Amino acid sequence: MHASQCRVVEHAMGEACVPYYPQRVISLGDAANTIALGVKPVAGVFRGGFESLLGERITGIEQLPVVDPSLETIAVLNPDLILATYHKAIYNQLTQIAPTVLASWETGSDWKKVFFKEAEALGRVDQAQQLMADYETRLAQFKAEMNIDETPSGENRSNQIKVSVVRIYPEAIAIYFKDSFCGSILEDAGLSRPPAQDREWDGQQQLSKERIRDLDADVMFLWTYGYNAEIAQQVNTTLEKLKADPLWSQLKVVQQGKVYEVPSYWIGDSILAANAVLDDLFRYLVVKEE
Repeated sequence: MHASQCRVVEHAMGEACVPYYPQRVISLGDAANTIALGVKPVAGVFRGGFESLLGERITGIEQLPVVDPSLETIAVLNPDLILATYHKAIYNQLTQIAPTVLASWETGSDWKKVFFKEAEALGRVDQAQQLMADYETRLAQFKAEMNIDETPSGENRSNQIKVSVVRIYPEAIAIYFKDSFCGSILEDAGLSRPPAQDREWDGQQQLSKERIRDLDADVMFLWTYGYNAEIAQQVNTTLEKLKADPLWSQLKVVQQGKVYEVPSYWIGDSILAANAVLDDLFRYLVVKEE
């Protein structure tokens, strides 16, 4: 591509000269971001099962696997721009196919930085700023509504309520920390975390059975993620075993009926998934006036 036909975008692996108006985008990070910015990719990855909520917006988009996307498939699709994140190992091969912008993703809390880098590559920074402003407005609304029920000491409910985040794997249970995608949204919303989860440490940690008490809090958001039928069956079995464990029934959050099972977009990484998580916070945490 001649330099006059493209613009330079700096990214984690250097620079890329990308088309001013890309027509055939492949999104290997999360296609939900691309869609949110008003660009329909020819192919992409959807994380956390979020594609089920996009309906007709994903019609005609070839879905690529989250892990090890096929270089041959990508080449056949003839992209003019590739958006990548976890793909440093194949970056050089991707650049042989099309200009590639790689937004570095160190922890789940980097989702905003990645979103804006992808927006820059697409020439959609204004749209990204508006979407983020809308998200911030919703956060402010949530915080205001969480102050409806004030205590005599003046503390607001968001600081009182401790929120646990739990994921069920086929053979394990994990808690999510402040540096995860969902953890960063809880922090944006001003919510507190239980002591075992109130830290930054690689996003999440799998727990042994003996540490079930680390799941406890005032409220728990829990999800399973079965990206195929076999995995779905395995995670459901693990969840049933957890619920049958005597230690589970001893948790305060279980006894008070404050365990909420939510979709797997809680492990997403897009602006659309962030708003979906915020929808759940409104749905389950905001106290409605009688």
